[in-house]
Parts: sequence; structure tokens; C-alpha cells
Amino acid sequence: MAEQITLEEAFKAMFVFLDRYYDRGGGGELADVLSDIQLMSDGKPADPAQWKDWIDAVSTVKSA
Repeated sequence: MAEQITLEEAFKAMFVFLDRYYDRGGGGELADVLSDIQLMSDGKPADPAQWKDWIDAVSTVKSA
């Protein structure tokens, strides 16, 4: 079963995700981020590593 998060937690998780993306050198264009996280027909991001990064960001916010 999927864990539910609040809107506030989701917003905070988005910030954590983008902040870490930037820290890894992904501070270029927004188009680069959107390209990496675009969901493909199988429901997974174009860059599969981004899903783990998202889960890590959510976990960080949930444990705070």
C-alpha cells in the first residue's frame, strides 16, 4: 500500500528533490529536470535514478 503524504510534505519534498538535483550539478535548465523526471508509458521516469531520488526526498521530509 502506498504511503500518503500531505500537500505540505509534498511541497517540502519537491524542494529537497530539486535542491539535491542542483547540488549534483543539475543546475542547468528547467527543461533538463523535466526531461529527467518525465513519466514514460510504463509509468517510470525517463531517468530511473530520479525515482529513487524522489523517494529519498520524501523519506527525508517524513522523518523530519
